[in-house]
Amino acid sequence: MTKRIRNRRFLFEQQLKSKFWDWSIQDKQLFDDWETNKEKIFRLIFNRVRALVEEDEFVEFAIVVHDRDISYGTKLVDPHVHGYVDFPKLVDLSKVASILGVERERIETPKSKGGRAYTRINALAYLIHAKDKDKFQYPVSDVETFDTLDYEVFINQNKEDFENYSATRKREKAEEKLDLVLSKVQSGELTYLDVMKDDKLAFLFANNQQKFRESFNFYGEREAFLRLQSLQRGDYQLTVLYIQGKPGIGKSTLARDLALETQKRLNTQGLKGEIYSAGSKNPFDNYYGEEILLLDDLRKDSISGTDWLKLFDPINSARMSARYQNKLVVPRLVILSAYMSPKTFFGQIETEDLNQYLRRINFSSEISLKHGREDRFYSVSQIKEEKAASHYQRSDGSSIVLNFDFEDLFSMQDKSRFIIKLLDEYIYPRISPSEVANG
Repeated sequence: MTKRIRNRRFLFEQQLKSKFWDWSIQDKQLFDDWETNKEKIFRLIFNRVRALVEEDEFVEFAIVVHDRDISYGTKLVDPHVHGYVDFPKLVDLSKVASILGVERERIETPKSKGGRAYTRINALAYLIHAKDKDKFQYPVSDVETFDTLDYEVFINQNKEDFENYSATRKREKAEEKLDLVLSKVQSGELTYLDVMKDDKLAFLFANNQQKFRESFNFYGEREAFLRLQSLQRGDYQLTVLYIQGKPGIGKSTLARDLALETQKRLNTQGLKGEIYSAGSKNPFDNYYGEEILLLDDLRKDSISGTDWLKLFDPINSARMSARYQNKLVVPRLVILSAYMSPKTFFGQIETEDLNQYLRRINFSSEISLKHGREDRFYSVSQIKEEKAASHYQRSDGSSIVLNFDFEDLFSMQDKSRFIIKLLDEYIYPRISPSEVANG
């Protein structure tokens, strides 16, 4: 026995195909070209609803066609109507189904925890998907009410509520997959750049920044820890390349080109070869275990004297200073660019012996213009221990005994050839995994 249901408010839905409507043969023919006959179909439905009440009784009514709904991501749903009816008194659901000419299952009596008024708002909002921005947004003008309500005024009056609900629901839906996303961050499947480039992931990040930062930090900490073990086993050698040249001569471009070429080579060995560009303020705050470290035009006081030594030390496991928590920074390759020479740059740090910095810089490259020409020349030298000590004079007149200096290796005008030779013969054999370097 069918359960009797009585209510004042009803929602109905049905496809615009004649076989689904228990109407006369003549009326069913309207569905053969529903787009042309849409207004006639709407009028027929409204008149049928009106037949359930007295002539002087008011019925609130709204109806719309949905022909842009998507199912399973790509499939367009068959065109169908969504209707809303609010009677002035209780009416049997069976009577509503009979008068509309649709099955009972196509009709529902909406309920809401927010009470009757909120149920009305939700039901009317659904006609154009006003509260669900992930679905197609139908124009207000598509809704026919036969002057039983001003639908445009209704939408405008509740616009703020709809936007708040949409934002809340968007956040809730995003957070449903939060644990999965965080696990991918922790395993390295998703990087910081991956998250920032994706609209949905960036929105999820915005509402869960602490959890994301903890996950990024965990991944970076573990990557650095594992790489430190590899470094201490002798699987590779931490390598520091210093690039000098006048402002605007192309130091940053050369540094970036070298980093990208190194990344490609590491990729071929199954390594990510991620690049981290440090800012001049709090340079290691967002370091998450990247293998290539770019220090572009940093000042000598961007990093403390002690941290400079720790960063360049090939076996040092001490942590670098950072704003939120100190970071274990263990790259394969450090590229530092500055307009002054290594001696001048690190000679400004009075708290440490200049020799301690120089001996940790493996290679020094210089970009220069020669003989008044605009053509650039690229040269590189490597550090060596001096047999006979020399001296370096600071700007304040004080003198430092130098036990290390740089010895020329090669120079050339073709930048591409320079990069290939520098990497092939000097840098990559040091930073590549030991089994690759020995292969």
